[in-house]
Amino acid sequence: MSIRSNTPRVREQEERLEQETRLERDINEPQVTTVPVEQTPETVEEEYEEESPSVPPLHPRPVLLYIGPACASLILFSMVGVLVRVHLTRLFTYDGEPIYGLLWAQMVGCFIMGIATRTKGVLMRYSPALNLGVTTGLCGSITTFSSWQLLVFTQFFNTDRHSHTRFKNFLGGMSVLASTLACSMGALCLGQMIGCEVRLLYGVHLRRTKPEPDPLFRIDTTLLGGRPSSTRRGWIGWDEWRKVDLALGIVCIVAIAASVIVIALARSTRGVSIALLFGCVGTLLRWRLASLNRTSKRVERMLPRFMADLPLGTFVANVIGSAVLAIIHVLQTGAVIRPSTASCYVLTAVADGFCGCLTTVSTFAAELSVLESRRSMVYAIVSIVATQSFFILIAGIYFKTATVDYPVC
Repeated sequence: MSIRSNTPRVREQEERLEQETRLERDINEPQVTTVPVEQTPETVEEEYEEESPSVPPLHPRPVLLYIGPACASLILFSMVGVLVRVHLTRLFTYDGEPIYGLLWAQMVGCFIMGIATRTKGVLMRYSPALNLGVTTGLCGSITTFSSWQLLVFTQFFNTDRHSHTRFKNFLGGMSVLASTLACSMGALCLGQMIGCEVRLLYGVHLRRTKPEPDPLFRIDTTLLGGRPSSTRRGWIGWDEWRKVDLALGIVCIVAIAASVIVIALARSTRGVSIALLFGCVGTLLRWRLASLNRTSKRVERMLPRFMADLPLGTFVANVIGSAVLAIIHVLQTGAVIRPSTASCYVLTAVADGFCGCLTTVSTFAAELSVLESRRSMVYAIVSIVATQSFFILIAGIYFKTATVDYPVC
């Protein structure tokens, strides 16, 4: 009797357990929406593809479309920068000059660099190549780091053979070093202040002429170069030639042809004309070395700790250019090989053109203003010590151990 009475209770418990397990399965399992018979899965996918925005395929474009405007702008503005630097130095070099003539070229280049860093959006509005040419081409070619360090070296070693003590030699070198650095940073700050006012005036002009919002004030002007964050539109950041790019290309070809003609016909200005061609090579090399400013993690591990997060590209360009200028300074003495008239033209052109355009003070000063105070001091000290070490190893020891006359070219 007891077994018969318990069987219906057991059945009820089993049914309750089954209902609970079914509820748990319905809750835990995802709800699957059934597709009606009229719409097959293929038709659903077709409708979804039509509603989604279509992404245009990336077609390969010719390399000249990206590099052409950049190279044309760099070559053209580097030629202008070499002419400005050479003629400014000659203009302010005379007997009894209060300061050396190269200082004016350094200040003019840093002043233009300060304006360009604050009006980057204005230049980018017309053409990215124009902004690249003004900052990297023009300002980088007007200023020169290697010639500045050569002047410091000549003061330290008294190559002009003035009758004073070694302590006076040290004071002369420090005077050239401190005055150039202070005047360059001051000119850069003045250019940045004027550039901010120009940017504001241009923004007011845009608001009056075009009521729609303009991306001028959303461009970061603290960065000084490098590749764009999105490289889908091209290497430099544009995907089509503009009128400014076409004009830069035409003027660049005309300038190269004119310099070649002047080299062949005018002998008196042959040194400057050759320097224009060598300057283009130095500017393009410095532009490519600028990609090292954003080092990868592998490169950062190979560098010492104090060199981390420093603009490595500008540092390498300044050191290489200074080392080449030290070799040229030794060759100009005539102790190794007696230089002829043609070789003197070439040596002067390499010094003024290649080394002058490969090294730069404007970018160096702009990077010092962007970095933190401690890192900027480390960057300045390491750059100056490295370049002076090359001058001492290449030219200083040679001049102290050999009895030679100083430069004849």
